[in-house]
Amino acid sequence: MSLTKNNILPIRYPKKEIDLNIFKSLFDKLPKYPGKESTIKEIGPVWEQCFRNWTLSTTDVFQCIENKNFQGLKEIYENYYINGTSEGASSGRALTEEGNGIEYKLNKSKRNIERAYTLSNYLGLGSNIDEIYNTLFNTINIPTTPNYGQSWGWWNGDNFIHFELIDYIYFLHHISQILDEYNLTKTCFLGDGSGLLSSLVYENHKIISSTHIDLSHFLIKQYLNNHEKSYIKYHFAEEFNPETIHDTQILINQDSFPEMSNESVEKYVKNIKYNNVPFILSYNKEVTFEGGNPHSDFKSTFLKYGYESIFKTDTIMRPGYIIELFHLK
Repeated sequence: MSLTKNNILPIRYPKKEIDLNIFKSLFDKLPKYPGKESTIKEIGPVWEQCFRNWTLSTTDVFQCIENKNFQGLKEIYENYYINGTSEGASSGRALTEEGNGIEYKLNKSKRNIERAYTLSNYLGLGSNIDEIYNTLFNTINIPTTPNYGQSWGWWNGDNFIHFELIDYIYFLHHISQILDEYNLTKTCFLGDGSGLLSSLVYENHKIISSTHIDLSHFLIKQYLNNHEKSYIKYHFAEEFNPETIHDTQILINQDSFPEMSNESVEKYVKNIKYNNVPFILSYNKEVTFEGGNPHSDFKSTFLKYGYESIFKTDTIMRPGYIIELFHLK
């Protein structure tokens, strides 16, 4: 079937079984999860509704993490995109709910297909949607593991198109230019959510070491995507120590810094300064502070710790969002 903006409804990726040993291997590498209250303390005000969604599943993900209930985690992550666990990182529960009908789903599809045309105009990928996606899958290594958990998207031939794929490929384009220009091979992903961005980077660049820091339930999804890559280290955001040592050349953050508390931003920026990380790459909403805006003033914290902006561009995908590269003076 040929994709068009007007006829394609999103469908779910087939359910994939997860080996219980994958959960065990992650928890063997991590310190003890400090409990749900630590997650509540870590999240910023804009995440409070998401937190309520995360705990709506029949099995509480945070209780499973705390108790190392691998069978419960298996059930949750095999249904990650439909049970609320992906909320705040990837489209999921809203597309599953019966109250959101065909028109809602079509509007979501139209937005994402329009983004594909926007990306095509930017990179010269093709003149119709099938050609655009065929070009992407022929020129970029696009992993399938982020789809596990029954992600929403579409089939285009043998290729499944994850709902958020186009925006992440757009950011991957900028990341690739920076990694190549500065010869960077050691990354840190802070707040990578469902892990599609990091998976794209790993599949398309020679990364020799990487660090992941995120809320516990997102960190598990990132591990499920990339568990075969031995060069990655994982840290729960809830227990992260600002003096944690890691070998990093660039910290990458998308859709995360503005949504943290100012205290959390300070903790992470203090850590990357402590480790002399030379670059921060941010793809985030340009935040104003009128009318009691709950978002963090993360750029002021960057400046406080000696990072200066050396590149900044408006994004073509989302109005009001900025891609900006900071360098340690």
